Amino acid sequence: MGQTTAERTGGGWQADPRLSKVQVVICTISGTYSGFTFRLSGQRLLDALNEGFSSRSLRMGKDFVPLTDVQAYFPTGTRVHMASRYRSTYIRKANILFVGELSRHQGEEADSTDGRKVSRARAKKTIAAEIHIAPYILKGQMYAELWEELLHALDGDAKFLPLTKVTVWPELPGGEARFDFVAVNKDQVVYLGESPA
Repeated sequence: MGQTTAERTGGGWQADPRLSKVQVVICTISGTYSGFTFRLSGQRLLDALNEGFSSRSLRMGKDFVPLTDVQAYFPTGTRVHMASRYRSTYIRKANILFVGELSRHQGEEADSTDGRKVSRARAKKTIAAEIHIAPYILKGQMYAELWEELLHALDGDAKFLPLTKVTVWPELPGGEARFDFVAVNKDQVVYLGESPA
């Protein structure tokens, strides 16, 4: 009795100093949401989407993506005022079409906690691809191990697939049409076309 938890006194899980905010646009069939989500400091956005993350010793982000400072748009492009109604919004991963990162270039490197760069790069081949997720078409670069065909990379266990140098058509209600990095929910893909080499 009389004890207060770190969750109450420390500002909640969002105040965890190990977390970094990432500015994103999340596209779902029912609307488009832009705001900030979270990842661990040494973690890529793609890994946070596929695996979740831990904050204050609690596992989170497995089935839902947390989003703060949200601006939302209906599929018609009409803006919905959500930021003043909710402190946080949680979007179910199963309903996400794709997530575009706005805040920084998402490469194969992520910042480590001591300020050095940690390379996660492995030799991979680049594959030009066009992904159809109704009502959107995403054109960009996918990656596969040197020994893999694209189908092998698609059949992996990851829920979200990385796509870089992306053009989205039609443009999103907030006006975004180009992203350095997009994570595509492969369960929402209608079909994917591999461009000839």
